[in-house]
Amino acid sequence: FYFATTNGAKDSWTECGADASQSSCPNESSRFLSPNNECDWSGIRCNAKDEITDLRLKENGLTGSFMPKELGFLSSLEILLLSKNYLSSTVPSEIGLLSNLKYLYLNNNNFVGTIPKSIGNLENMVLFSVGNNAMNGTIPDKMFHSNLKHFDIDDNNFHGTLPSEMFTSSLNLLNIDIGGNSFEGTISKGFGNLTKMKLLRMNDNNFVGELPSEIFASPSLQTLNCSLNDLNDTLPDELYGATSLRVLNLASNNFIGTISTEIGDLIDLVELSLQSNQFEGTIPSTIGLLNDLTSMDMSFNFLSGIMPDEVCDLKSSSFLFLTLASDCGGSLP
Repeated sequence: FYFATTNGAKDSWTECGADASQSSCPNESSRFLSPNNECDWSGIRCNAKDEITDLRLKENGLTGSFMPKELGFLSSLEILLLSKNYLSSTVPSEIGLLSNLKYLYLNNNNFVGTIPKSIGNLENMVLFSVGNNAMNGTIPDKMFHSNLKHFDIDDNNFHGTLPSEMFTSSLNLLNIDIGGNSFEGTISKGFGNLTKMKLLRMNDNNFVGELPSEIFASPSLQTLNCSLNDLNDTLPDELYGATSLRVLNLASNNFIGTISTEIGDLIDLVELSLQSNQFEGTIPSTIGLLNDLTSMDMSFNFLSGIMPDEVCDLKSSSFLFLTLASDCGGSLP
């Protein structure tokens, strides 16, 4: 594993690499490939049987264009943390042999290729994170199991539609980030089954059609970002009942209709982004009830009238005041 992640020892890890002349280490006994037990090496944790359970090498200068197949031999591995490195390999199919794996962090690297179908063998998976890479292909339908809570694949080149199994087999999902890909089709009403969901980012894709009311089924939903798609129609009434929302970003779509006065019911809202749509009518004065609001953008719509005094009187954020200065008579409250 060490030689595979140092380009055959041509490179060196940032910390506790095998070559002491190129890599510092707070404790020499924990240096990789030292004579000490591997359970004492930096980034490794073992159970009572000296079986490796954790491999944590986040932001440590790992490089290389292939991941060793031998990684699949770590049958007791529960946590694989390789985030924020420079790995440019495919994800090996042997990763599907890690039957005890719960947390897989491969995000913020340069991984390529597809998600191996063998990932469907990992029924104990709680977190799957491959965001900010250069991966592609479709999402394997068999990878969704009941233990999965965090699903992060943002900023890659994935395409196709979301598997129906996501909404039938992983009902405990809390955080979903699929933004910055090329997914298409309408937004599934199956989101209504995910009643524990707290965060949903699906921005910067190719979704079309309406924003389904089912997306607001979770009473815990705090973040919804559907910006930069091709969504249309009016906003569903159920939106205004999602009173746990803190971030609502629907910018750069083709939504129509008016903005309901019930938006004032979203009392926890901190960020509101509705710019670059086709909304019409006036800005509701009830936005003035959103005392936690720090950012609001409704530009590039067909809104008319004046900025309500109740909005101009908000005292929550100097940033918000500055953006509204010209609409509030040019002076700050």
